[in-house]
Amino acid sequence: MREKASAETNAGYTMPYTPTGKASLVEHPPWHFASDVIEIVYRTNPEDVRRILPPPLMPGDQPDLVTARVTEITSVSENNPDKAYRNPDATQYAEAIITVTCRFNGENGVFIPFIWVDKDFSLMRGWLNGWPKKIATIKMTHLHQLHPILKGLEKGGKIGGVVTRHGNKIMFAGMEIEEESSPEEVPRLGTYFGVRHLPSVDPASGPSLHEVVKVQTKNYRMSDVWKGRGELEFPENDEEDMNFLAPKKIEGAFYFKSGWTNYGGTTLKRLNE
Repeated sequence: MREKASAETNAGYTMPYTPTGKASLVEHPPWHFASDVIEIVYRTNPEDVRRILPPPLMPGDQPDLVTARVTEITSVSENNPDKAYRNPDATQYAEAIITVTCRFNGENGVFIPFIWVDKDFSLMRGWLNGWPKKIATIKMTHLHQLHPILKGLEKGGKIGGVVTRHGNKIMFAGMEIEEESSPEEVPRLGTYFGVRHLPSVDPASGPSLHEVVKVQTKNYRMSDVWKGRGELEFPENDEEDMNFLAPKKIEGAFYFKSGWTNYGGTTLKRLNE
C-alpha cells in the first residue's frame, strides 16, 4: 500500500500516484459520511435473488427481502475534513443502491447487485469494496418548509429520486410522507459483503483478483425518520438487466438522515488461489 511520498517513489492511496499523493482518486481511509435517504423496502421472488448472488454467497434468512435507496451523501477522509469547506463539490455525491440479503459462513448480511453514483471518487471507492458502481445521473426532491406550494417534511409531503444513465431512466423511488417514525422501524440487514473481481490483463488467464470481503462500517446513526406510502419503478432498460428484481410487494417506505464511518474492509476468502 502506498501512503507516504519520498525522494525515490511516488505516493497515494489509489492511482494516479504522484510525488505528494494529492492526485489520488480516493484518499486514504477512514472515510466519514452523512446522507439524506429515500428507502423502499419490498419483497420479490427469492429465486431471482439467488440468481444474482455470486458464489460463495448464499441466500439469507429472508431471501425475498430487498431494499432500494436513493440518497445524497457528503463524505470526507479522516486526514482532510476541511475539503468539505474548501471544495464542497469534491465531497458531495448522489447514489442509488439495490441490496439483497445473503449469508456467508453462517453470518447474515447484504450484497449489492446494482449501485450507481455520479462522482468518480465514489465509483472507485465502491470498486475497492467489491461494489459494482456505475456512473449515472441521480436527482432527489428537495423539500423546503418555506416553499409556497411544496410541503416540507410533514404529512402529505412527497419526495422522490430518479436515476438515469445514458439518457435512459433506470429507477424511480418515491414516497408520500404519512407520519414520523423511528430508527428502530427501518430494517438493518447486517454486514455488507462484497466480491472484488479484477480480470487479468491477459484475457487467456484467470482473474488477477477474486475474493470475498466485508466492509467495516461503524458509528452508524439515524435521525429525522419518516415513513409513508412508497413507489418503486424499474423501467425497461437493456443495459441494466435488473427488471427481474422488480417488487412483488412494497412493505415500507422511509425518509431519514444517517451518518457513519467506513474504516475499509476485511478479506474473508480468496477465490483465485
